[in-house]
Amino acid sequence: MFSKIRQQIMKQFTMCSRTGKITGLKIVKRKSLILWIAFGIASVIWVLIRVVPKPSRATYPCQKVAIPVAAGFVSWVLGLVGSTLIIRRARSLFQKKQYIVGAICFAIAILLYYVTLSDTRDVTASVVNSVSATAESFVPIDAANSPMGTAKGINPGRVVWVFDSKLCDQNSTSGSWWEDTRTDPDVAMKMMQLAILNLTGISDMEKAWDSLFKNFNQTRYGKNVGYQAGDKIAIKINNIFSRSYEWSGSSENLPCPQMIYALIWQLVYKAGVPDEDITFYDCIFYHGDPVYKYCHTDFPGVRWAEGDATDRTGYLSGPGNDPGTREMVVQDSNCAIYFGDPNLVKESGQVFLPTIVSEAKYVMSMCLPRPHTDLAGVTLCAKNFFGSVHSPTYDYYHGWSPQCMHAAIAAHDMGEIKMRPMGSYNALVDIMGHKDLGGKTMLLLADCVRKSYWSAAPFNGGPASSLFVSQDFVAIESVLIDFLRSAGVVKAGTVDNYLHEASQADNPPSGTVYDPENDGTPLKSLGVHEHWNNSTDKQYSRNLGTGNGIELIQVIDIDTIFDFTIPPPVVNNINKHGILKSFSLFANYPNPFSISTTISYSLSTSSNINLAIYDLKGTKVRTLINQHQSAGTFKVNWDGCNDNNIRLASGIYFCRMDINTGKETNSQTRQMILY
Repeated sequence: MFSKIRQQIMKQFTMCSRTGKITGLKIVKRKSLILWIAFGIASVIWVLIRVVPKPSRATYPCQKVAIPVAAGFVSWVLGLVGSTLIIRRARSLFQKKQYIVGAICFAIAILLYYVTLSDTRDVTASVVNSVSATAESFVPIDAANSPMGTAKGINPGRVVWVFDSKLCDQNSTSGSWWEDTRTDPDVAMKMMQLAILNLTGISDMEKAWDSLFKNFNQTRYGKNVGYQAGDKIAIKINNIFSRSYEWSGSSENLPCPQMIYALIWQLVYKAGVPDEDITFYDCIFYHGDPVYKYCHTDFPGVRWAEGDATDRTGYLSGPGNDPGTREMVVQDSNCAIYFGDPNLVKESGQVFLPTIVSEAKYVMSMCLPRPHTDLAGVTLCAKNFFGSVHSPTYDYYHGWSPQCMHAAIAAHDMGEIKMRPMGSYNALVDIMGHKDLGGKTMLLLADCVRKSYWSAAPFNGGPASSLFVSQDFVAIESVLIDFLRSAGVVKAGTVDNYLHEASQADNPPSGTVYDPENDGTPLKSLGVHEHWNNSTDKQYSRNLGTGNGIELIQVIDIDTIFDFTIPPPVVNNINKHGILKSFSLFANYPNPFSISTTISYSLSTSSNINLAIYDLKGTKVRTLINQHQSAGTFKVNWDGCNDNNIRLASGIYFCRMDINTGKETNSQTRQMILY
């Protein structure tokens, strides 16, 4: 038996034909070895010249392939050297008749071989598969930071991304994710507030909402008016996986109750919208109890219009015994969509929108971003509207079926449906541009609370804990595609063809005349499209100051950087001897400001003071004061420039005062708006 074991072991090594001594390890496939060494050396060199000088590049797509290959190659080389040295040591021990120790060394060498060196064909195959997987991921045809179209919004082309790691699973990992013990409602409220403030660049919530309504009304109707009582708001949410009132399992493709509640709270208490003027709708599927009951208690007047994917008894005659204000969606036969290619979408002019939308003055799309690998490439705010049409041809879900448009949005092959090429007609543009759908959309939101697509910082493989908002339909789609493709979940195809068409709807690459109302007035640009510079910096042309494209505002874990506690008003800050009793950083004036602002502060005793400006990432951009000062009240101006005297981009900044008296330290922070 021992001789057979020895024969199997010795097959793994090369031996001198003259002496019979072991000379090295045997490689099964020489070509695999050569390919493996070539990949390994190239990967190590690439990592050394790219990642070592700038570690943040480790998250680039090419490095996601190179780093593991380089690590594997280095381990392979170390294993090769180590096993060879151990074998030589074992041989020496055998010659000295130290058989036990020699056998142990020999066993270690064999173990090391199987761990790091066994059959390089497997390693090479994994390298080739990694490269192939990368090649099969979506890659845009347009270069980074090459904007096209016309940016929209108060701050044109602005998309706000709010991330807070404290949103999910801070108190418990048991129970369902949609419960408050696992998704913190207070954090959701703060995120919604920060999203709106950063989108508008206005520090007062009521004024921020008023500016959104005024901007929309000025753009659409030519009237500079805010929200008026009685104006209806229709909000489309994605219930595609809410197939019953009771949710089960741990599916993440469901709306977040806490984020929907935060939106309602903002609309009612900050925008002044009566809850009965708000309707959430999905024409096909249910509003699940985890959302409906969560919001209905505090906002009983909010309406919930829904479809019935499971043919609930009594659907056609109304909601039956359902509690509260759930109601059936109804088509408006006077509100049709005409498609730019009626030969491709033969129901053109015969599909209708729901009355919830046609009767509303304002619309919002609150999507659940995800890849759509079997047809459209991605499901974002545009495709969130896809099920808002009633078809005369398809009986699925009581006629609420978008199937007539499937062939006109294909970014991948799906059975008999073939991928649409870049520069071809896309029905999503008609959806985005129709006057009663995309044309009424004043706010776009992306609920990315429970997604776990992204492994890079700040997500680190956990819940995405993110909210995206924008007024620019095309811009937010472009940003979300970049986030999804950076995770490698978007399959190769013509994924952003609809954004090329929508951004240039007045002169699209396909040459299509997009006129979804068939009133002889073709669409104009629906927004601005471009892709970021890289997945680490996430910078668009407005961030870089190189073009009139997208501006991505990143609000990341801001409470870990700043204390949001605003100092109380100073009523009587002077004692009977005329000496200041406390330290205070006063609100700057004016705020917001465009040219310069004055910052005032008081010191109760002589102190070392550092007064500095920070951006939303927590990066210090300007030091205003860094010296020892005596007690008193002081003023300093800030001109909106950084320490290099370069004008900063518009947005929200923070002024932070740190003082050290030698006995105690104190810090206070104020928010400022630069526009």
